[in-house]
Amino acid sequence: MSRLKEMITCSAAHSRMIDMKTYVVDDDTVIVEGELRDDRYQAVYDQAGMKQNAGPIHHLVIRLLIRGKTMEIVDAEAEMLHVPHEECKITLESMANIIGLEIKGGFIKEVRKKIGGIDGCAHLTHLLTVMSQEVFQGIIVVQGKDRAPLPENLDDMKGLENLIGSCKMWEPGGLKLTRLQKAIEGRR
Repeated sequence: MSRLKEMITCSAAHSRMIDMKTYVVDDDTVIVEGELRDDRYQAVYDQAGMKQNAGPIHHLVIRLLIRGKTMEIVDAEAEMLHVPHEECKITLESMANIIGLEIKGGFIKEVRKKIGGIDGCAHLTHLLTVMSQEVFQGIIVVQGKDRAPLPENLDDMKGLENLIGSCKMWEPGGLKLTRLQKAIEGRR
C-alpha cells in the first residue's frame, strides 16, 4: 500500500468528478459531452461568514459539436444543473464565444480569453479545457475505425503537431514517432 494512502484515516471533505463521452454524429462529426460535479462532504463557512451545508456545489454540463477533420467547434451549449449562486447562470451566454475555435495549440489560452475571467465562469473554463483531450481521443477512435492509408511522410500527417511532445511516448525521436516513421518507410 502507498504511504500516502495509509495516511487517509478520515472521511473526504470534497470531491470533483469529471466525466466525458464522445458520441458519433456522422463520419466527420462528433458530440463531446463533459460533466463536472463538485460535492462538499461537510458544512463550511464561506468568505462572508455564511454557513454552507454539505452537498453539491457545482454540477455543470458542456456539449460540443466538433467537425473531426478540422477539430473545429461547430456548436456549443452548457447547462448549470446546480450552482452556488443563481447569478452564475448568466455566464452560460459566454459559450457562444467558443464557436469557431479549433482544438489545436493555443486552445486553452483562447478558451481563457473567451469564457474565463470576470465575464465567464472558472468552472466552465476548467471543464472545457480538460474536454479538449476527450475531443482529440474521441475523434481518434471515430477516425480509427477504418484503417487509413499511411501518409507519404510525417509532415503530411494531420494533427501530428498535437501529439509530438504530449507525453513520453510521443517525444521527438521516441517510441511512437519511430514506429510511425518505420511504417512509412516500410511501405515504400
